[in-house]
Amino acid sequence: MCNKNSVSIIIPVYNEEKHIEKCVESIMSQTYENIIEILILDGMSTDSTRSIIKKFKNKKIRILDNEKRIQSAALNKGIKMAKGDIVVRVDAHALYDRNYVSQCVSTLNKLKPQKVVNVGGPTYLLTSESYIENCIVFLHESKFGIGVAKFRQKDYEGFVDTVWNGAFWRWIFDKIGSYNESLYRSEDNDLNSRILKAGYKIYQSKNIISYYKPRSSIKKVISQNFENGKAIGGSLVNNREIVRIRHLVPLIFFLTIVVFGITYRLFFVSKIIEILALGSYFAVDIAECMKIGIKNGIKYMPCMFILFFLLHIVYGIGTICGFFELLFNRNLK
Repeated sequence: MCNKNSVSIIIPVYNEEKHIEKCVESIMSQTYENIIEILILDGMSTDSTRSIIKKFKNKKIRILDNEKRIQSAALNKGIKMAKGDIVVRVDAHALYDRNYVSQCVSTLNKLKPQKVVNVGGPTYLLTSESYIENCIVFLHESKFGIGVAKFRQKDYEGFVDTVWNGAFWRWIFDKIGSYNESLYRSEDNDLNSRILKAGYKIYQSKNIISYYKPRSSIKKVISQNFENGKAIGGSLVNNREIVRIRHLVPLIFFLTIVVFGITYRLFFVSKIIEILALGSYFAVDIAECMKIGIKNGIKYMPCMFILFFLLHIVYGIGTICGFFELLFNRNLK
């Protein structure tokens, strides 16, 4: 494969002292020869993130301030400054296979005749010796948990509606615009929706491999998914096109058990629906926990049973909060 296309790497960071060193090392170890710059957009970190980055004595690395402290603003600033033909977005919570960039460039070039402008690949999740961290990994891998999206399916190859991170032809941002800075989450879904709407395509290749480090505590993963739910709720108000059925399942489940739980004693049909909803949910929950237990150890089953339920309830509550928060703010304007 030729190295004719120049590549700009963009890494948004904020307080990433635990991950940034290994992340940058994996980028520095890429086999692709024409990476011309690594732009690290720092949201004014208060930990040792910057000092760790400065240890890398490489002229390609530039640290830039992200005064707005939101990811979409960091990405936009990086894209505006990028000089490469291709922009590769990188997450600091991950490590990247040595051929990651070369596979991105190769896939973009190979599928150029099919109007593919954004490519990505599956994320392999990093396990550890921690019981809780491994439970969180299994939560991400499970289709019943967080693993519905195609980028969590290691063997999937084909056209998709979104990819994790993404590698883009630089010119596509001039055609469809940059990331929406009014979105503190789901900015990638919004951008990819505009790409598809403009008649271009997005592709996932199983050869574009990265290794993601999930949140390290139950509190952090629950908080993350509450915020993800809020972002989807807000999108129902101002950007419905990016919302998929999979995003609404936790909301539907939560509303079902709440509404028919409240009317449980009033209507016979409410009793039937409530029992069926909870019964079928917990049956699937138990089955998924058994599957994880058989593969990884029975000790994980109790925690996974609780985690699945917490995840879905919190995501559903987040969706409601995000919906009414944005609706209320819109009506005030």
